[in-house]
Amino acid sequence: SPQVKKVETLAAGWKKCKLSEAGICALVEDRLLQSRTIIGWRSGKGEDRPYEGTNEIVLFRSFIEHGLAGPSYDFFRGLLRYRKIQLHHLSPNSILHLAIFTHLCEAFLGIEPHFDLFRHLFYLRPHPSRGKIIEIGGAEISLRPDKEDAYIVYRPASLNADWKNTWFYVGNHYPSLPEQVPGPPKVCDEWSNAGPGGEQVNQLLGSIIALKSSGVTGGSVVYSWMNRRVQPQQK
Repeated sequence: SPQVKKVETLAAGWKKCKLSEAGICALVEDRLLQSRTIIGWRSGKGEDRPYEGTNEIVLFRSFIEHGLAGPSYDFFRGLLRYRKIQLHHLSPNSILHLAIFTHLCEAFLGIEPHFDLFRHLFYLRPHPSRGKIIEIGGAEISLRPDKEDAYIVYRPASLNADWKNTWFYVGNHYPSLPEQVPGPPKVCDEWSNAGPGGEQVNQLLGSIIALKSSGVTGGSVVYSWMNRRVQPQQK
């Protein structure tokens, strides 16, 4: 019998929203999210999938808790464009990797987030496998296995799938993120491209090793941004 081609829809992969308005307010009270009047957030509790309006995007509570807040950082938006992915293709631990790297660059190395350094250290891993990539969280930012000794130490916590049902709407403020398109992320060469390297990357790697030797870890970077009450991926 002929194979029937799967039709990709915006509903695929999404879980019914369980995040109440009170849950979003808690993020505001913890100073992880801006107020409703500033960024226009609203709850989607009870909806089977996002029905965002014009100039709205969907965020996950875990993304906020792991260091993301809108409007998004130029580095973050550039990374999404370069690797041809969308926000919902990432996972909370992907956001954590980005947040730690961003704050490490700004607060410890004294530079803007360095794109070639990030490519040198991290790649995108299809999740759960290359043959079956899921729509929500199907592109996992991971430290390259051969770069563990070259980077600060931390181990992201294991997550269950509950993070996928705690999403909400927020205004897609300028500089905006692209509108959602259906289907899982598609693997391309940019997912694994390690970049050109070069003298500047090597110098920055040397600075990271020096920080690591002085006791800087992923935990201390997170403590630094929490202590300053800043979200690394917020412009």
